[in-house]
Amino acid sequence: MFRVPNLYLPESLPHSIHSFGDNLHSYEPEFWEFQYQVYRYLERVADGFLIERYKDILRNMKALISRDRDVIPIQSFLSSWYWFRKEHQTRLEFALRGVSLPVASPHGIRFNNEVIEAPVRPRHPNAGDVLFRYDKRIHIQELAHEGKIRIRPASDFRQMEHDRARQDEEQLKRSFLPGARTRITTQDGRNIPILGDVERTVSMPDYYLFCMTCDWDPGLLADFGADTCIVIKDAELFARRIEIAATRLLLGWYFHHNPVNYFDPYEKLENEYLGAGMSKDFRFAYQREYRFLWFPQNGGVPDGFKFLELGSLGDLAEVFCNNAASPQQGAPEYVPQAPRP
Repeated sequence: MFRVPNLYLPESLPHSIHSFGDNLHSYEPEFWEFQYQVYRYLERVADGFLIERYKDILRNMKALISRDRDVIPIQSFLSSWYWFRKEHQTRLEFALRGVSLPVASPHGIRFNNEVIEAPVRPRHPNAGDVLFRYDKRIHIQELAHEGKIRIRPASDFRQMEHDRARQDEEQLKRSFLPGARTRITTQDGRNIPILGDVERTVSMPDYYLFCMTCDWDPGLLADFGADTCIVIKDAELFARRIEIAATRLLLGWYFHHNPVNYFDPYEKLENEYLGAGMSKDFRFAYQREYRFLWFPQNGGVPDGFKFLELGSLGDLAEVFCNNAASPQQGAPEYVPQAPRP
């Protein structure tokens, strides 16, 4: 018997129903409730953090629930099912506490993110074969016409106090062990009382960073204070040109690029790897970020902004501008602008 009503769930199940040791029950809300009551990982989370968590999950669901994600196994943050399970179990924690939800109940809402008239989409979620950057028109035009990119130290993002979309500790990632189900002892075996949850962190030295996203989403314009989007139609060629341009400024630095892995800080998956540079709290998952990173070697330290010049992107890119007169007039109208040769 359900403690909380379930939402409208996807009609399709993953192609491989038995991946990660799952079975049909793994996709049933009644089983999610059983799992949660056995391992109540949000039990000691403060009400304020629980409220923010629930809002973040709903924000992610509005962007990440779609038919091409319904067929991905539930253990992956790329899966629609992953978010339905997180929403249900977080809502269950509110019910167990006897606390009202911070927003109107989503029961009765059909989540299905269909991007209308997208200029191009990736082959599959997080494919990284095409990339997108949302920014002010002047910066996008510089990127399209001159290939001008500004990379910045990861430590800079800590200073963005009023920018929730980009305010993150890029050198440190936090996760938690449920205090009620964790035991810490002294060397002689005596238990140490745990009042809340046990915080774990992974950290790394400062590094350079340039961010894009893996999918077309006009909703990201407001999050990043942007009015224009550039679409990179060949991500591998673009990455090679970035690597070559950066070599002249960051000789000997290790270069890496990849989609970001998002994790639940309160429910770590078995054998899940958390890296300070390529892992992020799942409250940012709606951004579908793709990162270019430069890690120092031999004691190097990032020293302010650096500008890379790739040259005109030509046929490699296409620019889309928001020509809507105001956000209140409905969905933005995007007008493509080809970069000058």
